[in-house]
Amino acid sequence: MSKAFTKEDGGGDEGLTPARPRSTSAEQRYITPEGYRALQEELLELQGPVPRDWPELEAGVRKRERERRARELTAILEDVRVVAPDPSQAGRVFFGAWVVLEDEDGARMRYRVVGPDEADVKAGRLSVESPLARALLGKEAGEAVQVERPRGTVEYEILAVEYAESEAAAAAP
Repeated sequence: MSKAFTKEDGGGDEGLTPARPRSTSAEQRYITPEGYRALQEELLELQGPVPRDWPELEAGVRKRERERRARELTAILEDVRVVAPDPSQAGRVFFGAWVVLEDEDGARMRYRVVGPDEADVKAGRLSVESPLARALLGKEAGEAVQVERPRGTVEYEILAVEYAESEAAAAAP
């Protein structure tokens, strides 16, 4: 086997901050106030005591993983800029907006436009850098957007744009 495929130093990933989502441009990375608080809470939890119920053989690995994630979160929290919704943006899609969409088949979905560090499509948080979010930016309810996807072009109609979660949730299916 080639040496290129072997690990000789026996060390772990100590001192290495893993790759994290990077902005597609040299611009500042943004995060919602809620996303920032969630990352802070996760960091505090990771810095807390190690659970005693971890099997002894796994404890070292899990501890290194916690330390790695804590370093990653510290770097993210130092790098991002918290952006709260601006009331003057009401009715238009901008960073932090909750958007209710309907696709060509009548399926409805609800997303919040967030920074890449808090994006999770399954949880309804869409990265501002995604093709769908980029298509939505600046638009308002009643407008349609087209997004090129692997299965072809998909058209979405914007049904609602809100900046308070409870209002958007009321408009969701």
